[in-house]
Amino acid sequence: MQYDEALNYISEIQKRGSVLGLDAIRILLDHLGNPQDQLKVIHVAGTNGKGSICTFLEAMYRAEGKRVGRYISPTLDSYLERFQINGHTMEPTEFAGYMTDVAAIIHKMEQENDPIPTAFEIETAIAFLFFVGQEADIVILETGMGGREDATNVVRHPICTVFASIGMDHMQFLGDTIEKIAYEKAGILKDGCPAVTYPNPSTVLHVLEQEANRHHAELVKVERDAIEILSETLKETRFRYKEHIYTIRMPGTYQVYNAVTAIETKLLLDRTMQEGSLLQAEWPGRFEVMSESPVFIRDGAHNVDGALALKESIQKHFTNENLIFIIGVLRDKEYEKMVKILCPLAEQVYTITPDNERGLPAEKLRESILPYCENVTVCASVKEAVRLAGAKAEHERVQGTETVTIAWGSLSYLSLVGDALKNMKKDKDMETAVDMRK
Repeated sequence: MQYDEALNYISEIQKRGSVLGLDAIRILLDHLGNPQDQLKVIHVAGTNGKGSICTFLEAMYRAEGKRVGRYISPTLDSYLERFQINGHTMEPTEFAGYMTDVAAIIHKMEQENDPIPTAFEIETAIAFLFFVGQEADIVILETGMGGREDATNVVRHPICTVFASIGMDHMQFLGDTIEKIAYEKAGILKDGCPAVTYPNPSTVLHVLEQEANRHHAELVKVERDAIEILSETLKETRFRYKEHIYTIRMPGTYQVYNAVTAIETKLLLDRTMQEGSLLQAEWPGRFEVMSESPVFIRDGAHNVDGALALKESIQKHFTNENLIFIIGVLRDKEYEKMVKILCPLAEQVYTITPDNERGLPAEKLRESILPYCENVTVCASVKEAVRLAGAKAEHERVQGTETVTIAWGSLSYLSLVGDALKNMKKDKDMETAVDMRK
């Protein structure tokens, strides 16, 4: 296969949808020689913050010269971003080669009437092959959804399991109560394998403790009261934890809790970490400052807990500025609750429809926002929304009002925000150059 053919193949598989359960991927991995059993894996589950915790862990291990594998979903800027070694993505030719081998096995499975892997299961198998081929010293592995029946849960002997913030999301698959969701996430626990958890609510901790005890697994719990934030700006946050002072560059109070979860994991496994290594951690799309003048931020808040975390960050950093929102969400999310949390803060909102089969139409999103903000404009594209937001921010600046634009919602559209901003800057630079020549 060529790269385009490999993408077309996975796209066709994607149309079959998602199926929970591990039978198909186990058969596929058996045919491939079970590459997952050759890797040292830290397995991370949760609703919000998985990627941030993984990013902090990656920074700490890379500071020691380790080759660190990351399997990321969903991605922000490119398809191959999901397969990484030390921040470098898989090459298209590599992906095509792995897909050729996997497709041949799937054809054999079809002939033998075996269950056929989903797209995510195929990608997970390819990730394991990639990490083995790249001789990864350690793999930091995120679950896709849930844990117990997630494709990544074929790892039989992780060196540690980690739980990020657990909240209400994917209820149609994981359950309609926080306890049921926590139980599904706890499915990644393994007998005798140590675990670490973010400072989750007591209802979540109770479930994790029960399941950890059942697996005779040590559970280290991050205590929120042991964290003291010393200073916090958009550029860096300093905090004290257990008599040590740390600095991170990822803004947002919740990132402090994610960092401490990663610190506890590293110390549990190795009893040491490089001083200053957390400063190297960067995670696009999470309260990411894309422009400072005017301020433009993008944030992947796509569920209620994410919206609450974003609101906390807004209220901490932007108490006197007018806010413009660009929003695109998926229809199976609790978008009505999210807009109720955030949209009363906005002076102007631009809505878009994400380019995703699950994308909520921009007009329907507008209707849900109107009770909280009367200035809501439906946009035909992300480019239009960014252009209109930029024009309004410039108008406000001329009038002497500081304005902050925040694009939030589904990650499936936030990459286009970055492209639109870059193009807008190019157009502005060209206009400036023309004016200077006149």
